[in-house]
Amino acid sequence: MQNQCGDVTMRVMEYESQRAQVRREDMERRQRRVQELELEEKCTAEDKKLLAKDEKKYKLQMRKQNKLMHVCLCVLLNLAEEISIEKKMVNRKMPTLLLQLLDRSQEDLLLGVLTFLKKLSVFEENKDQIAVPQTLNNLVRLAQHPNARISLLALRLLFNLSFDERVRAALVESGIIKLLVDLLKNPPFRHIVLRLLYHFSMDDRCKSLMAYHRDGMIMLLQLVVHFPEPRVGKDLVALMVNLAAHARAAEVIVQSGLFPAIVLRVLKHRDPLLCQVIRHVASHSGVLEQMYELLQSEDVRMAKWMHEFVRMAVCSVDNPDMLVEVLGTLANVTLEEVPWAELCEPGLGLLELLTRLLVPSFSEDDLVLECVLLASNLACCPESAQHIAGSRLPALMQDLLVEKREDEEIVVQLLFAFHCLLHHDEVREYVLQETELAPCIMRFARARNPLVLEYATALLQIVATTNDAPGAEDGTPAWVEQIKAFRFEQHNPEWCRCVTRELSGGTGMSPGGAYGGYYDDHEGSGGEDEEEFAFHWAGVDAADPRDLAKRDWANQDFAKLSHSSRWQT
Repeated sequence: MQNQCGDVTMRVMEYESQRAQVRREDMERRQRRVQELELEEKCTAEDKKLLAKDEKKYKLQMRKQNKLMHVCLCVLLNLAEEISIEKKMVNRKMPTLLLQLLDRSQEDLLLGVLTFLKKLSVFEENKDQIAVPQTLNNLVRLAQHPNARISLLALRLLFNLSFDERVRAALVESGIIKLLVDLLKNPPFRHIVLRLLYHFSMDDRCKSLMAYHRDGMIMLLQLVVHFPEPRVGKDLVALMVNLAAHARAAEVIVQSGLFPAIVLRVLKHRDPLLCQVIRHVASHSGVLEQMYELLQSEDVRMAKWMHEFVRMAVCSVDNPDMLVEVLGTLANVTLEEVPWAELCEPGLGLLELLTRLLVPSFSEDDLVLECVLLASNLACCPESAQHIAGSRLPALMQDLLVEKREDEEIVVQLLFAFHCLLHHDEVREYVLQETELAPCIMRFARARNPLVLEYATALLQIVATTNDAPGAEDGTPAWVEQIKAFRFEQHNPEWCRCVTRELSGGTGMSPGGAYGGYYDDHEGSGGEDEEEFAFHWAGVDAADPRDLAKRDWANQDFAKLSHSSRWQT
């Protein structure tokens, strides 16, 4: 470095690169001349002999130059360990010089070129210079080289480049998926091939191509089943997680004949990532039916697999990663033939687990969401819904509605769970007696999210049509009357504000409503959120739509307003 050896070596590389280009063009010109003479039938034996002599001389020159270039590359590669020297090489177009050598045949030179390119490819600006279509095609060709070292280096360089989505798309066009599937059978290549396949599995098109190569999918499943350690390697299981998220690939996994072995491995080793594979497979409705029939068949003898998953969930309370995956798998099994009532028996402890996890501020949001989804499955079954009615779950779910009011996804799932519960007459009566669901739901009937509004409105309709809805001891109306008054106010806000202002002597609306005290202990005063969920009625008489007939309609303000208001109860 002190004697500028790097600069001299770079000049040799640049000179020899230009020299090789001139020789190649001259050789191609001579070959074209002979071909033209052959077409014109003017080519003599002397011309062919001269061409053969020139080709032999050209090969000898290239062989000598390859040795020189290899030595230069070794020197520059060692000097490039200093990052400042490497930057100087890049500024002198080192990546371009290296790419011109990829079509050489000498193995030592190719090893040096690929090693140098792999070192340069970790930088974004170098990657953009390397990842051109011609280079990618050359690398795919070198990945099939008979020399295993050259093939491995080409795959590692492709792995560095495959972080770019555009590079992956270009590689797919070159047919690299089939090549990787074939190389998967060769143990020395398996580690880097799995990493490359994982990168490609992030694109839906590539997942379809992998699912098309059924042999490759079977090979991956065999690697999972026979993995020597309790936990499957992260590269392999991450690839399987991505593939299981694709419907066609999930179908191949179920039909492979190895899926029951994967379920047994999860039950034995409690691997959360492998359980996530099962969870993703169960998330596809068509594949779920095949999966359930397979596990229930007499050949497999795993009819009680869901019972085992419940026991595994109960034992995984201290392992949140595993618990989320197990509950998520159970929540995805939305088939009618599932014996949810058996799973709710006291001996298994499913309801006790959900009751414990749904205590407000006890679990993380992702765990709460899976518990609510599972509770919705239980609520859809009449027998298991009765078990819920005899537990603390309805009250806990109502408390969660208040606590998670800002999380729209959890709110929607909670509203759906209540919607399923209220479809059963005996459960509906219990929920309305033991909870304050109606004012809680009326709060979300003012939400801006259309999905939240849809479920809240549907729930209010169910409650409003309940004939045996109980009244409160303090004389407030039953839920039916409260909901009618609320809906009247909701559809006629301007008229209600005018009535309230008149009744309060023109001083504006009262800060509290006739039914607005339910959330007073949970929220601060004066905020926009409180205004959204408060019930803006000034007195009990105004809350009753039947009292409207007693109004003094001679008042011009009321008469004028009545023409523009929508009268709905």
